[in-house]
Amino acid sequence: MWFVLAVACCVPGAAAAQVFGTNLIVNGNAETGPGSADGSTLPVPNAPGWTVSGTLLVNQYGIAGGFPLSTDPGSPTRANNYFAGGPGSASSSAAQTINVAAGAASIDAGTASYNLSGWLGGFSSQDDNAALTITFRNAGATAIGSASIGPVTAADRGSITGMLLRSAGGAVPVGTRTIDVVLQMTRLAGSYNDGYADDLSLVLSGPAAASAQPVPTIGEWSLIVLIGLLMLAGRRHLRTGPLVRRR
Repeated sequence: MWFVLAVACCVPGAAAAQVFGTNLIVNGNAETGPGSADGSTLPVPNAPGWTVSGTLLVNQYGIAGGFPLSTDPGSPTRANNYFAGGPGSASSSAAQTINVAAGAASIDAGTASYNLSGWLGGFSSQDDNAALTITFRNAGATAIGSASIGPVTAADRGSITGMLLRSAGGAVPVGTRTIDVVLQMTRLAGSYNDGYADDLSLVLSGPAAASAQPVPTIGEWSLIVLIGLLMLAGRRHLRTGPLVRRR
């Protein structure tokens, strides 16, 4: 009986573990869905997982005309696409909201932390740029903290088209239940908004992240319980079996 109870007690931690130790930003690498092949035609769907404002779009690497190439400075894990500010808009953005209520125990104990990172950049000597901001909100949707990375200026890039890694970290504010993520692109020169971004990540860490173990499947649970019952039955048989007389 104690064996079965010990197994069952492990289930509640599974949901919390899903909040910790993994990238919580949906489609942070711009690879969910197609990329524009010319830098102006919006792909359909455009940036799945994000709510887009203005002309922000997902571009393919290698578009002619000075857009980022796969060989330009940028993420070593980049794939086919990246985020761009887009044509015509001085300001464009993409946003999403992440629910972290499953990690409330660790967050409210003050033991949860975050790491925000991303590859941000722009075009040549222009200062068009990208910035990534997160806002922590409590159960009443009130902002209780924020953090941001970027922008990366032309001087930072050495006036070379490309993206540089930026990151920030700290404690998750006690009471946090949702986190708003906003990718902001700003045009400061030319006609195209050349704020660029790729491989955006938000990872929370807490006690659950360090102690989390793979969660058994339903079939594995059944096998574990069966083994426990057989062990108990075997012990009971040993106690109630025939007595052996000593000489």
